[in-house]
Amino acid sequence: MGRWLGGLFVVGSFVFWAWAFSPWARTENPARLDDREFAQWADQRCAEAQAAIAAVPTARQATSRAERADQVDRATDEVEALVDDLRMRAEASLATSTEGDGPPDADLVRDWLADWDVYITDRRSHSAKLRTADDDTPDRELRFLLVDMTEGSTYTERMDGFSRLNNMDNCQVPGDV
Repeated sequence: MGRWLGGLFVVGSFVFWAWAFSPWARTENPARLDDREFAQWADQRCAEAQAAIAAVPTARQATSRAERADQVDRATDEVEALVDDLRMRAEASLATSTEGDGPPDADLVRDWLADWDVYITDRRSHSAKLRTADDDTPDRELRFLLVDMTEGSTYTERMDGFSRLNNMDNCQVPGDV
């Protein structure tokens, strides 16, 4: 009985690895967009937004908390415009069904943009905190904080992972705050 089970294990292992390296095994990540045209367009649109955000003065250039809050709001306006454009293009062009194993592109992008919406809210909260702070407010209370939505990572890591997976490196979270 032991030899029979051992032989079955060896044969099963061989069959599994033969299938895994065969052309029939799925090699794409299910979160990869099928619509490569959308991914290319999104990467270009994100590059424009990143350039506009980079043009906003940095925290070191701000002379007051209120000025820094204005800077954050200007950059957040760019992020909001980006997300609006991505959402509008996705709703107009992405498939709501799929022939593959993964979810439809429209669902993947909708979830990704939902994370962007949370990010925008966090940015607005940060600028509001900067505006209401006084001279006695400790600096540690004025740090940019993200809403904790996942265990072990942040939603921005999920956003960046989706961007990298789909060759939209310009669509990673801006590093301005």
